[in-house]
Amino acid sequence: MKFMILDRDGVIIKDKHYVHLVEDLELLPGALSGLGKLQNKLGFRFVVVTNQAGIARGLYATYEADQFNSEMTRRLGAFGIRVEKVYFCPHHPEFTGKCDCRKPKTGLVLQAAKEFGFNPSECVFVGDKDSDIQLGRNCGGVTVLVDNKQYAVSVAPDYIVGNLDELYSILAVR
Repeated sequence: MKFMILDRDGVIIKDKHYVHLVEDLELLPGALSGLGKLQNKLGFRFVVVTNQAGIARGLYATYEADQFNSEMTRRLGAFGIRVEKVYFCPHHPEFTGKCDCRKPKTGLVLQAAKEFGFNPSECVFVGDKDSDIQLGRNCGGVTVLVDNKQYAVSVAPDYIVGNLDELYSILAVR
């Protein structure tokens, strides 16, 4: 049982800064084909772990994040792609104080690991920011940066790709 821990914004969907409205949900190029091949040809199961500080900042409510995540998983599901679960941290240290779930802390991954019975050190962690790569490092897994040129990255990943379709090409020969 292979698990991939995916960030949401900038990896699966276009990162539009605090995106939470269903009408703003836009899948990234390569996301559908890459996830489909990673699931169907390489046997990966997907868990999404995302920081949603917009909730702590009062920009949107938890129920809006839930609706958005449900629509994203529904759209992926329409193409046969199954996301086991979406976990999100609604906190931000400046607004809600410290927590154990905000990436790069491992709280949400450990929760998912307990729920689905996987070892985090055997997972592939995919994200577009330092916090995503550091999360993978903190869990002892393989790290992949989706380099969409939106953020400067200073934590070195194991692999760098342009999208999830490119990730499939790398992992297929690994």
